[in-house]
Amino acid sequence: MLTTRDAKSTKSETAYWLLREAIVRGDIEADTPLDDGTLMKQLGVGRTPVREAIKRLALEEFVIWPTHRTPYVRTTSSYDLSQLYEARHIFEIPAARLAAERCAPADLAELERHCSLLDDAIDSGDMYRVAEHDYDFHIGVAKASKNRFLADAVSHLNCGSLRLWYQNYTQLGTDRISEDHRRILTALREHDVESAASAGFDHVQFSHERQLQLHGLTPASTPVPRTR
Repeated sequence: MLTTRDAKSTKSETAYWLLREAIVRGDIEADTPLDDGTLMKQLGVGRTPVREAIKRLALEEFVIWPTHRTPYVRTTSSYDLSQLYEARHIFEIPAARLAAERCAPADLAELERHCSLLDDAIDSGDMYRVAEHDYDFHIGVAKASKNRFLADAVSHLNCGSLRLWYQNYTQLGTDRISEDHRRILTALREHDVESAASAGFDHVQFSHERQLQLHGLTPASTPVPRTR
């Protein structure tokens, strides 16, 4: 049964969140074609909201929509891991540094809210919401950098991580997630640039190690992405 993250104001928003949750949870599996008619019945909305939702998911790379072909759910393989986490280091550590320099009280209050919501999701055992609130926290840090291009890059990049995070939490638990986030938040409160960068680096590195464990890999055995 598909369930939406929150009550949304438009049918397109509702369809988007229903599909996003289903993809992250694996209710709609990788490589599954997204047929308009089937989704209209499942979601209880018309063709236009379904297509608008799929278009948004394609922009965020949850979905691949080839020209003149049926869209389908994107596959995330072990080949993606090294590049994904390399990119997270490239974008998220500078974002944490800038956030420590530039964050305002409103940014810190919003990050505290995300931490509290994450704790509530962990306590309730709702791993989908754990993944989404984890995502929200990292976007909040990037937004606190006051660089919208950096924030957009982190948002886009971490959409590709959500299914991985969800699988990680359901299979390996939520060890250190809350503590790592609060360590980052403490550094931002203190405007401690180096501590923010260090906490961000450690958190991303720990997440990478857990993903390798989940895929039965070690850093030395991580597949090298193939080139043409």
